[in-house]
Amino acid sequence: MNFRSENKIKIEGGMSSMTDLVFLLLIFFIVISTMITAGVNIDVPKNGGKSSNKKILTININDKNEYFIDKKKQPISSENIESAILKNIGKDSIISLYGSEESSWEATVYVIDIAKQNDFKISLNGNKK
Repeated sequence: MNFRSENKIKIEGGMSSMTDLVFLLLIFFIVISTMITAGVNIDVPKNGGKSSNKKILTININDKNEYFIDKKKQPISSENIESAILKNIGKDSIISLYGSEESSWEATVYVIDIAKQNDFKISLNGNKK
């Protein structure tokens, strides 16, 4: 009796997928190694930076969407905020805007629009306690 079968299972691994994987890993490591060694040159000041002589105008927006300029206790309405900003700000000044989490986005965007229309620089900050 001949029990040998004609259908034999070949146990061979396909090398084409393995070579593709090795090739992709090689490309990956070559690209990463050139990015690491290239680097970016950054000029760091040797004696510290210069202090800015620009005036910073602080504007706070509270929960009721009332505006306060430079720690003044009296709130300013949205109708009068543009004239108050223009009165208190000088040339080359920066607006530092602090908003409450409960204040509306419209109140913040209104001040940003005023700064954009008058070419003022603006810094957006979180809630100032």
